[in-house]
Amino acid sequence: MIKLFKPLSLAIGLRYTGAKRKNNFISFISLVSIGGIALGLTAIIVVLSVMNGFQQGIQEVSASMAYDLKIVKRAERGHFDDWETLYQTATFDDNVIAGAPFTNGEGLMNANGLMRPVRIEGINPTYQSAVSDILPNFDALNGDSANVILGKDLAELLDAHIGEQVMLITPEVSPHSETVIPRTKAFTVVDIFSVGMYEYDANMAIIHIDDANQIFKIPSNEVQGIRLKLKDPSIARPTALNLVDHFADNDILIYSWVDQFATLAKMIDTEKRTIFVIMSLIIAVAVFNVVSTLVMVVNDKRSEIAILRTLGLAPRSILAIFMVQGIVIGFWGVFIGTSLGLLITNNVNRLIGWLESFLGYTVFEPSVYPLSHIPTVINVGDIALIALIAFLLASLATLYPAWSAARTQPAEALRYE
Repeated sequence: MIKLFKPLSLAIGLRYTGAKRKNNFISFISLVSIGGIALGLTAIIVVLSVMNGFQQGIQEVSASMAYDLKIVKRAERGHFDDWETLYQTATFDDNVIAGAPFTNGEGLMNANGLMRPVRIEGINPTYQSAVSDILPNFDALNGDSANVILGKDLAELLDAHIGEQVMLITPEVSPHSETVIPRTKAFTVVDIFSVGMYEYDANMAIIHIDDANQIFKIPSNEVQGIRLKLKDPSIARPTALNLVDHFADNDILIYSWVDQFATLAKMIDTEKRTIFVIMSLIIAVAVFNVVSTLVMVVNDKRSEIAILRTLGLAPRSILAIFMVQGIVIGFWGVFIGTSLGLLITNNVNRLIGWLESFLGYTVFEPSVYPLSHIPTVINVGDIALIALIAFLLASLATLYPAWSAARTQPAEALRYE
């Protein structure tokens, strides 16, 4: 007989879930419960995917444009005159796979009557391709003339195109009067790059390291520092500490990409956790709605419960009937929320584009946000865990109403029928 009760409980529970109720308010609350779970789950999936995308995007930009590790000397200690030997020493760590010298500084760039502050990156084309992914090669910087590669947004702001000349203006202190005088040098635009991060695309100009040394008065055989490419950038900090211990040189400083983006990474991580908590409250409210819905269903079906008890249905079978209803609500909430969350995540940039066209202004301003688009990374494990937790919470919410139904006494319930 017990075996018969299990499918019977399931059948009655499903029937109660789909049946039209005398009280339409109960049906409305059921839909609100499903919608609440779905909305909360959708929001969490989209937010976490976008935040994960930002974290990965920042790491990719650092790998392509910035550095995995950067070795420099303390400001008062000058520059490196034998960077290749230093690089060979660094390769004792198996995580170091490539290195390239650099000299950088700041200046102003003028073109077509427009002027912009720029960050000047002097690189050696022979080695740079091994540590940077922004261009197939940097050979365009080689040649007798002074050439420059501009960021995409910087080129647009200066209205500069490939083949045109731009003027680079840098400050120079006069040795006689100790006053600052501007120093200008003409460069030919030979290429344009884009890494998808406004900070670089709108502010960076790449030139040959020989030109950079000449501009910043650094001897031709010296460099400001060395960029290192790592096999696994995720362990950049441990690698940096390992190199610091190995060099045992107080004049050398080693920075990782994590240090450069530490503030931004912490901000994203904090926002991700905060928004996760806020969105979880939506699911919590929906779970309370499940409890309210089932309590009202139990009260609505009390006479039917009494009849089933009179016919010999065990209390545990009554318990199962109402647990089925809560589980069905949880299932549909999780299914709809997960599906909608994945759909929005995969089309978030298209949706933002439609929204911007409809509103008539830019919602996602590249100059404000670190990347020029909304990156998304779907972590299947995280989504599965979140969906499972939401489903379990909805299922656990059924216990009290179902237990209340199972305790129904037939005589009491039918007294006034």
